[in-house]
Amino acid sequence: MSRSKDIQMARYLAGEMTTKEEISFLSGLEESQEQISELKNMEKSWKYFDQNPSQKDWDSGKAWSRLHQKLESEGLLDDQPVRSERSRFTPLLRIAASIALVLAIGIPALYFGVIQNETELSIRHHLAEEGVATVDLPDGSRVYLNKGSEISYSVAFKNQRAVELSGEAFFEVMSDPQNPFTVSSGEMVVTVLGTSFNVKQLDNPSDLEVYVKTGKVRLALKESEQFIQLEPEEFGLVESRKLTSSIQEDPNYISWKTKDFKFVNSALIEVLQELEESYHVDIHTEDLDLSEMWITTSYSGQSIDAILETIGTAFEMSVSHKENSYFLTK
Repeated sequence: MSRSKDIQMARYLAGEMTTKEEISFLSGLEESQEQISELKNMEKSWKYFDQNPSQKDWDSGKAWSRLHQKLESEGLLDDQPVRSERSRFTPLLRIAASIALVLAIGIPALYFGVIQNETELSIRHHLAEEGVATVDLPDGSRVYLNKGSEISYSVAFKNQRAVELSGEAFFEVMSDPQNPFTVSSGEMVVTVLGTSFNVKQLDNPSDLEVYVKTGKVRLALKESEQFIQLEPEEFGLVESRKLTSSIQEDPNYISWKTKDFKFVNSALIEVLQELEESYHVDIHTEDLDLSEMWITTSYSGQSIDAILETIGTAFEMSVSHKENSYFLTK
């Protein structure tokens, strides 16, 4: 089912449609195998209503009556007398409305077409496909996803602040002592109350790096009593199910997120590699000998174009680019 149809269903079930929108929506429902399957899936959710008193006394007669009153109050019905309640509706509208009543038996849909029942919590996914992506979580926390990384979490997030991470992300977590925030990735679980930190999966998905910017973080192995606690500027490593900690000395460790760089007597080739990873571009220097080129400089929030122009000027190089590829030449 299309996203627009999901949204229409959600608006209808939430009672946010005008009467004319309801009529258009109901009469426009298509009888297809896909939609029949959707209806069957929603009917299976009836058990959920059995455990929610506010929903289980739903009355189809009252629903017809409410819709009739709404149509009548807005002048959308004739004033002619009718023999029965059902004859107030055109045949087409009766068919469409009967389909809608079956839909109403299902759980109220979310705007993204997500269905939730007592055994399967709905999950939301966010993938950074094109570059760094920012995700605002329901509790006010913010996540910066590095390119190619993904997080997922339950739609019931506020009750259990837990996310799954694949890749690398920087977290800014809202403080809530009553509900700790956890990040699961590979063999590891990070637990915090309110802090900012970076989590990065290594080539082996079971190995992980955690860097703490502010606050405190508890880094623990799954199905194990092993854990370490990290404080600001500390760095935790999970490798072959062993935990170690150290001081983070790389000033550019989270430059992919901040776009702030500091280089002190650094090899130019290493600087360019750092820029490639942070801006997700390719920098070509095939015809250049960079082995004896070193640089001391810093950049703050500048674009890759501006940075490469200053490097080109300093080393008397020409800079050109095509899409995400940059070329440095003499």
